Amino acid sequence: MNNNTKYPILYSFRRCPYAIRTRMVIKSAKIVVELREIKLKDKPKDFLEISPKGTVPVLITNSGQVLEESLDIIYWALRINDPNNLLSEYNLSKKKFDELLKKLEDEFKPNLDRYKYPNRYSDIDKNSYRDKNLNYLLNLDNLLKASKYLNCNHASLIDYLIFPFIRQFRNVDENWFDCLNFHFLKKWLYDLMQSEDFESIMKKYNIWNSNDIPFYTNFSDIELT
Repeated sequence: MNNNTKYPILYSFRRCPYAIRTRMVIKSAKIVVELREIKLKDKPKDFLEISPKGTVPVLITNSGQVLEESLDIIYWALRINDPNNLLSEYNLSKKKFDELLKKLEDEFKPNLDRYKYPNRYSDIDKNSYRDKNLNYLLNLDNLLKASKYLNCNHASLIDYLIFPFIRQFRNVDENWFDCLNFHFLKKWLYDLMQSEDFESIMKKYNIWNSNDIPFYTNFSDIELT
């Protein structure tokens, strides 16, 4: 597939945690993309033809390669440019880094889905799945006792990869979450939620239509043409 557009094309959905972490890294990498914001409940035909599985994010490079997983897009971006050294190892070993991501994907995310969307499943107690995630949160809280962020004293890749899912978990019941005895985790989460990086990638954009003039952005305040 050939992509003859001016910049790589990014299909995104504003609230999806996978799309959020991808946009945060693309912003960090200072890469300009043609942003196509879509509705997951009304997926455009053009999008489904490119990626039949219908999940976001999806990126089409200028060479026409289609990347359908957030991690693939993230590492693609950071191989091009990593000015904030997100790929540096810092405090966490590769084993610990990979373990955090595996538990996020294999345990935390499935429990989160059942907690957030109980009606999609038959005969479940959503709070039991909520509570299954407390050990993961405790693990993060313990890591954050040693440094301001998960890997060092500034945000790095592991923070961007995990943060959107913790935010989504909190959003199900903010009052319950805010009463948890995880002081370090909550400060980490609130700091990231209030950061300029997060606010800039969470701006609302019009839903993409194939007849629209392309919209280009690197998720900064700079207007692009």
